[in-house]
Amino acid sequence: MTRLATARALAGCLFLSSCGTGADQPEAAAPADAAPASPEQALFLQKCGICHSQGGTGTMMLARRLGDEKSLLAEREDLTPEYIAAVVRHGLNSMPPITRVELTDAQLSDVSLYLTGKPLMLDAAAQTGAGAEGEEP
Repeated sequence: MTRLATARALAGCLFLSSCGTGADQPEAAAPADAAPASPEQALFLQKCGICHSQGGTGTMMLARRLGDEKSLLAEREDLTPEYIAAVVRHGLNSMPPITRVELTDAQLSDVSLYLTGKPLMLDAAAQTGAGAEGEEP
């Protein structure tokens, strides 16, 4: 008798969990296996996306500091290649510095191209010491 009661309770829970109007459900995200639009986007998702995609720690921290409208890096229009290089190489607040072993200068230029539409001039990548600490563009 207890197995029958357990089975009925489980079936009831499953039925109730599938009910709803859909209005309270979040919009479906793009499929995880959707192909990136460019190699630069694929690189950004691979190297930076764990923190800087929707729901990532970096996105949440930026939303707290700068507001939701500036939290997703891929949607911002105020970033410069030089600022991205400075923050990536030296870190900022809770973001650690990313070394050239983790992300080469050429890859950093590709990420910059994806985020800003402009590549990082590779000689500028070595001169990123000024302006990263605490500054926001």
